Amino acid sequence: MDTMETIEVASGLSIELKLCVAAIVVLATMLVLTMAAPKKEQKLIPTIMGMATGNPPYRASQEQALQVAESCPECTSIKPVLARIYGNSRIDYRYMAVPDFTPEQRLEGDDNFFDDDLNFRMPVEKRLDKFREVAVPLVTDVCARALKDAGVQASEIGKLVVVSSTGFLGPGLDCSLIKTLGLERSVDRSLIGFMGCAAAMNGFRVANDYAASHPGKLALMVCVEISSVHTTFDDNVNDAILHAIFADGCAAAVISGEKPGSAKAKGKFGIVDTHGWLMEGTEDGITLSINENGISCILSKYLPQYIAKNMGGYVESFLGMHNLQKSDMDFWAIHPGGRRIIEEAQNGLGLSEEQAKYSWNVLSNYGNMLSPSVMFVLELILNDHKKALAKGERGLKQGIAFSFSPGVGAEGVLIKVM
Repeated sequence: MDTMETIEVASGLSIELKLCVAAIVVLATMLVLTMAAPKKEQKLIPTIMGMATGNPPYRASQEQALQVAESCPECTSIKPVLARIYGNSRIDYRYMAVPDFTPEQRLEGDDNFFDDDLNFRMPVEKRLDKFREVAVPLVTDVCARALKDAGVQASEIGKLVVVSSTGFLGPGLDCSLIKTLGLERSVDRSLIGFMGCAAAMNGFRVANDYAASHPGKLALMVCVEISSVHTTFDDNVNDAILHAIFADGCAAAVISGEKPGSAKAKGKFGIVDTHGWLMEGTEDGITLSINENGISCILSKYLPQYIAKNMGGYVESFLGMHNLQKSDMDFWAIHPGGRRIIEEAQNGLGLSEEQAKYSWNVLSNYGNMLSPSVMFVLELILNDHKKALAKGERGLKQGIAFSFSPGVGAEGVLIKVM
């Protein structure tokens, strides 16, 4: 067939046939491109696979703590207001690492830490030595239970994050945990200190980054605060407030990067984002310091106002990044930093006491344990969520947790149930 005949045959093809040929060519091209294109990897979501909390052995009632404060020879001018400060705290019990506040509970061989004259004067070196003595067994126990709750072995941990504002040691608790838990000696380690009550949120951020970028590897994050070893009394209201609210505690979480729909992560808390915000003009709100008598804190009388004024905008901005509103939240884990802290967070966010019930529970039974506190709140929420699922109920869908750092900074995590 010559060229002219070929042209005549082609020109004789129907329009329908030409369109079919063109469609086949397009589909074939798309198929080739699809097969050649790399598959898009699903983003890993840092997920809390296991969690545990714990406290030192001595459980002091607020009445017992008040008696110690009223017996302190340094407390003269403020003595008339001590009962009101302690009585208005909405704290019933707190845990302490030293037996000085609960002599009837003293364990065999555990002597009082402070002198009998109750002046609470002691070099910071001795206080930090006591911190190490009580913190090492406490973090070991809590971390071991967190690993058990997650159903994993210590050898699977690739990242260790240790958080504390009340103990500065070198070698630190990270080195102790490698030995006591049997972690790999090559485990990646990070220490977060002096970020106060919000430090757990920063700990989550570091652990999350590791878990999300290391498939198959786990991060272990632990917060421990032993405030009781830093007890000191000067004749001022600030010291009275500190002694009336702060306590000792520890919390740990195992974090894994999981794909959406992961069977082993089903029903667990996934941390989809973290967000921090340094409030303006609030530098005096929370200040931490180390002096010759230990680690101390000054809380401004304006701190509750700072929280009430700023939390609405902070949460609205955070949720807005994910096209969410406050009404979309099933739960609120507010840092139980004190009665006024929870109240003003509620006021600033328009929340009811029922919506903050988990924070009130922790405040009542444990006081303000600084960084572990919000994790105690999350544990209560998670336990109720598990109970609901066990009954065949829907359980929770999503919520938010936040606490406050010196500055004043708001630090939070957005949680969605996997």
